[in-house]
Amino acid sequence: MARLTGTTVNTIRHYHKLGLLTEPERMSNGYKQYGASHLLRLHQIRRMRELGIPLSDIGSVDDDHEQQQLALKQLEVDLGEQIAALEKARTEVSQLLEHGAPIDTASGFIDIAARMSNSDRALMNIYSTLYEESALAEMRSIMSETTPYDQEVDELAEDADDATRERLAEQIAPSMKRQLEAKPWLLAPTERMTGDVKMGQAAIIGSLRELYNDAQIDVIQRAFISVFPTLKIPDEDRERFIAFIKHVAAEEEG
Repeated sequence: MARLTGTTVNTIRHYHKLGLLTEPERMSNGYKQYGASHLLRLHQIRRMRELGIPLSDIGSVDDDHEQQQLALKQLEVDLGEQIAALEKARTEVSQLLEHGAPIDTASGFIDIAARMSNSDRALMNIYSTLYEESALAEMRSIMSETTPYDQEVDELAEDADDATRERLAEQIAPSMKRQLEAKPWLLAPTERMTGDVKMGQAAIIGSLRELYNDAQIDVIQRAFISVFPTLKIPDEDRERFIAFIKHVAAEEEG
């Protein structure tokens, strides 16, 4: 029976256990006597499995035409989603190969991966699980823009002297100011998060401390402190940032 249906003895026993295939009677010598009805039933089960109907649903759709139609309609939806996911994955694999990007590069950042530092790429990978698509698209535009000082900041040693830190902060400040004025939501980034905001915020803070050394963080903080008072942004965005900072400080104290 297993050979005739292209399956295994263990699979047939499993179908018996689930009640999908009736147990045949035994002959006088103790062997099970399978018949045409069993063969047909096995083919029916295999056909439904080939279409993607779960074993748990097969029993309920056997002889009920209406249930069969409902199961097929749901299956059509599920298959459509699976095909779309596979097509998306295939497109991204092609892009990874085309651009020679690391396999962990987040979707949407593949074509610019070569221009990103390892730390920036890792951070965007984390961001891709925390932010809505529109926010990620804006972050991509930020990562697409490079300045002559980016590499120097990326390679900045943790023991960089104060003069070097101050110089780099002054050099990256104009670009930071332009980005924040164009995208003031970045001042309070939890506004565009999906899922658990508290956990997302903790993940970002922890990731920043791991991915960037103290000197790099210091340069960014110095640049921000210098540009914040001069930002041409709506009052509500400025107030939202102040409220965000107070909230973060309270969380850390707690």
